[in-house]
Amino acid sequence: MLKLSKHIAGLCLVTALAAIPAHTTYAAAPATLSGFHTVYELRYSALRADATVDLKRSDMPNEYLYSITTKTRGLARLLRPGAASEIARFKYDENGFQPLSYNLDDGVAKAENDSDIQFDWQTGIATATHEIDTVELPITAGMLDRLTADIAAIQQLRNGETLTGFDLVDRNEIRRYEYTLQGEETIKVPAGTFRTLKYLRNRPGSSRATLIWFAPDIDYLPVKITQLKRGKSVIEMLATLLEPTSTAQAEAPSP
Repeated sequence: MLKLSKHIAGLCLVTALAAIPAHTTYAAAPATLSGFHTVYELRYSALRADATVDLKRSDMPNEYLYSITTKTRGLARLLRPGAASEIARFKYDENGFQPLSYNLDDGVAKAENDSDIQFDWQTGIATATHEIDTVELPITAGMLDRLTADIAAIQQLRNGETLTGFDLVDRNEIRRYEYTLQGEETIKVPAGTFRTLKYLRNRPGSSRATLIWFAPDIDYLPVKITQLKRGKSVIEMLATLLEPTSTAQAEAPSP
């Protein structure tokens, strides 16, 4: 979850161009999602930041908005005064998940790390812009963006499933991210002490990976996230606030 821009320290392979089914299908998927409001302390070397994470329903039927806003604090604000934001809009119903749009603004004037993805399921094309390059990528049912994949992972755990992986439209490529269960672990974070399922998420061939601790007792929300580079921790996120919320119709920013 929560892959952040590298300046702030930031929760695939296309094999066919067949007709695109309308949705990603998951067995016995409930028709609604449980929303949440969470805050994480982000630690990157000596820098500190706060990441606010929200899942809420949009103003359209069966559509949701998942957003992450990251703000530096202390002396780090002198280096990076702006806030970074990621937001995904996706559809979710009894058939599962269908991403609609994704946007990353890394909070600086230069757009070197900004991304935007628009999914057109009628044509089976995702238009992805990263930095100054725009490409059109063929998409098939089951593909997600990296934020919608965060929610899909949580929902699979809520459904009693074991995480395996997702194909994502990420930046302007199709990438495969895989999950491997590391076991159960009880950990203490600022928000409390939690029994967790620890997963390793990685992209085959990449030197980077992410460890995620999901807490079953709070609806499988992540309570700790550690980003690794060549096996060493480079970024750590610790939950300081965990609040389930209603997913009733609510005003929310458009991506």
